[in-house]
This record gives sequence, structure tokens and C-alpha cells, in this order.
Amino acid sequence: MKIDSASIKNLISAEGIDLVGIAGSRGLLLSVPPRPAERLMPTAKSVIVMAVSHSLGAAFAPGIQLWTRNKMQTSRLLDQTAEKISRMLEREGLLSIPISADKPTEIFKRDPETGRKFFHTRVCGQLSLKHSAVSAGLGQIGCNNLLLTPEFGPHQRLAAIVTEAELAPDPRRELKLCTECKKCEKACPASALKGGNYDVDACFHYWSLGFEKRQPKSLKEWPGYLKMLLEHNRRRDWFIELGQTYITDVDFCIECIKACPTGERWKKIRPARSSP
Repeated sequence: MKIDSASIKNLISAEGIDLVGIAGSRGLLLSVPPRPAERLMPTAKSVIVMAVSHSLGAAFAPGIQLWTRNKMQTSRLLDQTAEKISRMLEREGLLSIPISADKPTEIFKRDPETGRKFFHTRVCGQLSLKHSAVSAGLGQIGCNNLLLTPEFGPHQRLAAIVTEAELAPDPRRELKLCTECKKCEKACPASALKGGNYDVDACFHYWSLGFEKRQPKSLKEWPGYLKMLLEHNRRRDWFIELGQTYITDVDFCIECIKACPTGERWKKIRPARSSP
């Protein structure tokens, strides 16, 4: 079969994928720590990036469990498509690697550059999907540290394929989607977005545990921290919750996603206010 950018995009779109972009493997924007495509495949020529939009209704539903389930389903669709297209490319003699929308990730307890122990264990994908998406012309990274696309704003998940296929790349676009309205900063319950900076520890602590306070660094902070733990203990069942988290991968926060006003396709149906 003919292997070119248009054909690959048509095949991927036919699987129900909303957005597709292609970047040259050597022209990728890199995250920190850098994860170039050639690290995964020295012979890589192209990176195919795919996006599927979230359900806006699920994002604005009470609680976060319904959105979590929707997140899992979009990840499944992306992963299945990446596997299918990768297998097709390899049948044509082109080595390819599907990059999952979700896991696995590399896990770091210490900074690989300095050796210092992180306050929180950090995770890093084998390829930065949002940086690859920017490279493929799909969008830009906003003040909320998320990929914003003209179509869906921050409401999408991503997957990719690293391949030896030499495909015509899409041009990187200079978009002005993020107006620095500070709605994400005001909505963040962990104060992780301040002055254009992103505090990954504060975000990860709240997102993964639902704790408003982080583990104290001084004695005077311990009473407030213990009080918070007692309050959580009164209303949460840790054993059941742990099982649900492992089984359905529940997150505790998407407030910055809900607060962001970008996304042309959502303008007419975006709820006026967020459910508690």
C-alpha cells in the first residue's frame, strides 16, 4: 500500500481519532529530561501524534469518577489505534513503536542530573506527547502546563507512533490560544500555578492523593498537616479508595482543565459553571 502522510492520516481518522499531526523525529521539541525519538528508535524518521477529545459532559459531571472512566476509554481508543497502525507499518517493512496514551512511565526518586532526592517521586513518559503534539502542529502548551488545541482546548488525550516511515511533517504553528487569563491559576486548589510557573510537586500531591497540604518541612507545620489527615480520615475509606484508584486509575483533580475557556468546538455546549 501507499505510505504517505495523507494515507496515514485517513487511516487513523477512520478509527475515530479526532486530530492527527506528523512531526519529523529530529525536529521534536523536547521536555525535561529530554526524550528524543531516536532514544527509542535510532532509525526513526517520523512521529505520528494522535488526539481524542474528552467528553465535556463527563469533565463537568459531579465528582471526578465519570471523567476518569472517560479518560480510560479515550486512552484505550488511542492505544488500539496506535497498535493497529504500527502493525500495518511493520507489515510494510517499516519499524514502528506505538507510544501509549497512559502507561508505562519511567519513575524517578532522584534527579537524574544532580542525584538529589525529589520531594515527590516523579514520572516521565518515554516520549513527551504534548511536546510532540506541538511539534506536529496540533497546538501549544498553555499556562496550565497542558496541551491546548484550537478545537478542544485542554480537553484531549494523546498517543503517538514513532516510525521509520519518512512522512511529510506538518508545520509547527504559532498559536495564541492561551491568553493568560489566569482562570486556571485561580481554579487550582493546590496553588500549583502561580505567576506563570508550574509547581509539579504541589500539583502531583493533590492530583494523586487529594491532599490540600504537602508533607511538612518544619515542626510548626505538622499540627495543620495532621489535622488535615484526620479530616480526610473521617470522610474517606482508604482501603476501598486504594482499590478503586488501582483498578480505575482515579485522579483527584482536573480543575485547571475545566477552568480553561479555549476550544472552538466546545463554545456552544460549555457549562456556565462547574459541578462541585
